[in-house]
Amino acid sequence: MTGQWKTLIKWLARYFHAYGGMRGAVASPFFGFAIIVTGLSYASWLKPEPDWIVKIESLIPSLLGFSLGTYAILFSIIGSRLKGALRQIKAPHGVSYLESINATFFHFIFVQVVALIWAFLFQGSWLVDLVKLLKPYYPPIEQVGIWAFRCGSFIGFFLLVYSVLLTIAAALAVYRLALIRDPMEEKQ
Repeated sequence: MTGQWKTLIKWLARYFHAYGGMRGAVASPFFGFAIIVTGLSYASWLKPEPDWIVKIESLIPSLLGFSLGTYAILFSIIGSRLKGALRQIKAPHGVSYLESINATFFHFIFVQVVALIWAFLFQGSWLVDLVKLLKPYYPPIEQVGIWAFRCGSFIGFFLLVYSVLLTIAAALAVYRLALIRDPMEEKQ
């Protein structure tokens, strides 16, 4: 692996740890609620021509622009004194509060990008082409392809719903940030 790939993996692992790891992501109420909404909205992702792709392509770029803008503005207006104070406060999973808030925003953006990429890949014909290629050698592959399509569609719709719900998580991170008091002010 080249240096750039190692660096990317290192930073993604650090973000994921700061977010709470797999346990933090899956145990999140937003993740659970996204699973429930996705399951209840089965008509949107079980169709042969699912409509979640159009929703992702129309909604996510705007949401992504808003997210990146908010993220940049938020961290540019936080002064060095407050950043220092936030580095001193520990979040429940052992990282600094600043890193935890940063990870929350990054997770919000990361899931949106993954949703967009998933929609791009889902629209491609690679799965259909693979099924056609393997069908003469393994006839049941067509049934496997149908289930792969359904699972992929479920994941795509889930990513859309989860991306939207993470808006609340990002807003709560800003809210929590607004409630933090500067430890220097409390000592005076």
